[in-house]
Amino acid sequence: MKHAASFGMSQTSADQSAATKALQRRISSSPNLTWLRDLIRCDTGEHAGPQALASTLIGLYFSASWCPPCHYFAPILAQAYKQIRDTHGASSFEVVLIPLDTDENMWQLHMAKMPWMSLPLKNREAIVKLFTTFCVTEAPRLVILDSTGTVIRENARGGEGFGFGCDPLRAYEKLMEDLAKAEADRKEGFEGV
Repeated sequence: MKHAASFGMSQTSADQSAATKALQRRISSSPNLTWLRDLIRCDTGEHAGPQALASTLIGLYFSASWCPPCHYFAPILAQAYKQIRDTHGASSFEVVLIPLDTDENMWQLHMAKMPWMSLPLKNREAIVKLFTTFCVTEAPRLVILDSTGTVIRENARGGEGFGFGCDPLRAYEKLMEDLAKAEADRKEGFEGV
């Protein structure tokens, strides 16, 4: 019997299979998540599968190996990622690297230092689609989505987000407040229909 790390509940393999299928349907039906089907782990290069997006919040990290601000921001984000997941559980927060790189070797060196997921560089159509969907004009940029693909924060760098002098746990709490507000707004919108 396996235990879910964040909830301490037992799950059978049938439950896990049903949950994976439901997650795949959610990813396929969300315009902001459909481009994230083919993920790999940054640290190993192994395929991550759809379970990688079974998180409460998903950060799309637009970055490049040739971008000096990205080199400064990535370790801060990695520390925040670890702190949030250690405090709130592995399913609380996931980050996906959306690379600006065009050179495979530079991208691999850049992402090898990161503890999260990445879109493969060969998946250019998805990368370009995400850049245009989120109107990315500078890097680094961190867009926060909820588990349905709804944008919770357009840019979570600095201020009440992540970066120099920012408290990652406070940033996460603020994002969760924003998520609760978005869910209440969605619910209110459905009740009005």
